Amino acid sequence: MADVAAACCAQFYELDYVQLFLGDSFHPGGLPLSRRLVSGLELPLGARVLDVACGTGTTAVMVAKDLGARVTGLDFSEKNITRARERATKQRVMDQMEFTSGAADALPYEDGTFHAVVCECAVSTFVDKAAAAQQFARVLAPGGMLCVSDMAAERVLPADLVERAGRWTCVADALSGAGYVQLFAAAGLTLVEHVDERDALLRLVSDLKRKLLLAGVGQLTGTMPGMNLDLMEIKNLLNDAKAVVESGALTYGRWVFSKGAPRYFQPVAVAS
Repeated sequence: MADVAAACCAQFYELDYVQLFLGDSFHPGGLPLSRRLVSGLELPLGARVLDVACGTGTTAVMVAKDLGARVTGLDFSEKNITRARERATKQRVMDQMEFTSGAADALPYEDGTFHAVVCECAVSTFVDKAAAAQQFARVLAPGGMLCVSDMAAERVLPADLVERAGRWTCVADALSGAGYVQLFAAAGLTLVEHVDERDALLRLVSDLKRKLLLAGVGQLTGTMPGMNLDLMEIKNLLNDAKAVVESGALTYGRWVFSKGAPRYFQPVAVAS
C-alpha cells in the first residue's frame, strides 16, 4: 500500500505539465525557501547531506554548491532521478553528488551516515510517516540536523476541498504544525526552529492562477496540445484553497530538528 501511494504521487509530479506549472521546485517558495530552510546549517566542508524526495535535484544541487557538501538525493521516481543527474551534470557538481531511487520509510544507508537530512513538501505524502521519521533519525549522525518544510493543516479542512485537492496536491494527509513536532519527537529528534511560511503558499496559489490563465490561452490556440486538464475546475480549487489559507486552516511551515544537542546549526530566524 505504501509503495502504491508513493508511486501515484511520484507519477503525478513526473508529468510534464505539472513540472511546467510548478517549475524546478515542487513546493511553495521555490528555491528561495529551500535556501532559508538550510540557511542555519553550519556544516564542515565535505559534510554528507541526504535530500529525501529530492525531485529533479534543485535543492540537492543548491546544497552541494552553496554549502560545499556531498549530497545524496533519493526519490521514488526513476524519471526524477534521471533529471536530477542531468541537472547536477549541467551545474558541474556531479562529482559531489549521487542519486538513487528508493522509499523514505526504508532508507538504504548505514546508521549515522549524514550530518543533515532535508525533506521538502513530502512528509505529508508518506503513508507511514512514523517509519520515515525513524529512518531520518537513524541515518543522522549524533548532533545531526533534520530540515523539513511541508503543508500543515491547523484545523479540519473542508471535506469537499480535500476530495478535490487530493487529485492535485498532498493536503489530504498533512499534519498540524504540532503534529510534525510530535512525529519527529517520537523518533528522538528535538525541535530547534520553526518558521511559518504561509505567505509562500499564498504566492504559489497566485502564481498558479497566472499560469492557469496562460495554459487556457495555450489550449485555445493549440500551443499546449496534450494537456488534458479541466482548467475551470483547477481555478475553482485554487480560489477555495486561497480562502482556506487566508483563514489559517492551512499553512506551510519549515522546521529544523536535531539528533541530540545540535552540532551543525546556528539559528538565523526567530523561532515561532
